[in-house]
Amino acid sequence: MGVAYNMAMRSIQLAPNNAAVWHNIGKCLHERQKDKEAEEAFRKAIKIQPNFPNSLEGLSMASLHKGEFGLCIEYSNRALAENPDLVDARINRGMAYLALKRWHEGWRDYDANLGKEKNRKEPKYGNEPRWDGTKGLDIVCYGEQGIGDEISFASCIPELIRDSKSVTIECDSRTARLFQRSFPTTKVYPTRYREDDRQWASDLKFDARVAMGELPRYYRQKDSDFHGKPYLIARADMSLQWKTLLDSLGSKPKIGIAWTGGIPKTGQRRRTVTLDTYGPLFKAIDAEWISLQYKDPEGIEEAQEKYGIRIHDWEWGNRIKDYDQTVALISQLDLVVSVCTSVIHAAGGLGKETWCLVPEVPMWRYLKEGSWFPWAKSVTLYRQKGREWPIHILAGKLKDKFKEAVLAD
Repeated sequence: MGVAYNMAMRSIQLAPNNAAVWHNIGKCLHERQKDKEAEEAFRKAIKIQPNFPNSLEGLSMASLHKGEFGLCIEYSNRALAENPDLVDARINRGMAYLALKRWHEGWRDYDANLGKEKNRKEPKYGNEPRWDGTKGLDIVCYGEQGIGDEISFASCIPELIRDSKSVTIECDSRTARLFQRSFPTTKVYPTRYREDDRQWASDLKFDARVAMGELPRYYRQKDSDFHGKPYLIARADMSLQWKTLLDSLGSKPKIGIAWTGGIPKTGQRRRTVTLDTYGPLFKAIDAEWISLQYKDPEGIEEAQEKYGIRIHDWEWGNRIKDYDQTVALISQLDLVVSVCTSVIHAAGGLGKETWCLVPEVPMWRYLKEGSWFPWAKSVTLYRQKGREWPIHILAGKLKDKFKEAVLAD
């Protein structure tokens, strides 16, 4: 990307009025997480060529990343009017619609890139078509995005099972055992996108295939369709082991925390806090704090010394390739407090009470506003305002929830 950026910058010196070059500069800047500069480049392209569809799409993307969902839709519409086949404009518009709870329009656009981008590959198991919602068929349902997406969209699998003759699931190996247990009438295969790993499908014939990310298109068309009921089942023996370990710590509340979410291209900066952000929580009650970090945790020793607390970090519970351990650990906690990461979806799928810190500019699945989390009724959203996180509100709620564990002033 650095080479492409340098080449584009050299090109603009030679052709400063070339809209396509300014657009390429904008894309390069976006990939480097320089969104403000990227937007400026897209605007320069539009100034040169007002109806240039690619840069109209770039502005729709910039608007989406700023949480300006209405403006994102406007720019997307302008781009698509010029080029109806511009997939990225449809994707941007779809996520903006979903953030505004315009479900029907959103899901229609959300699937525009299925099978067209590396992030949403579409495997084929035979000659089966994409599922069109027809009931009573033998269906293969596959995960095509990240682990958090798989867990979230899996909330629709019970309805798919209800409407199908049989359901076979292909998913990330980290969730395979969890899904097999949670959906026992299905057959689950832990493979993903590798054709040589699909020997299991050689003797099977399916009537249709469906991506997990497609399922809401058929089952989540209005607010009331999001029932938010638990659908995941933790492994009993692992849960018992975690219960025994947690009980050995004493009678204090056991509260799971995560403070890092995503990767740079999925908004890691917005979805990450420091342990100092949780300082008011550490001061509010006397608790055992349990790390649910899927990355190497940073700042634990400093926070323990500063706040006089203990943060337990068990690598075998949160940084392993089998998500069963993480789910079993979560199932035995009294509460989860986390930024936007896969922990939220796992806890919600279990029905575990969870408080989620949502950045001021949220991803679409956390909606534009409000405390409602559509995917799980056990999860409550608490939104950042400006640079302030609502930690003092949560500290007060902690005191109310765990009255006997409140620290003496």
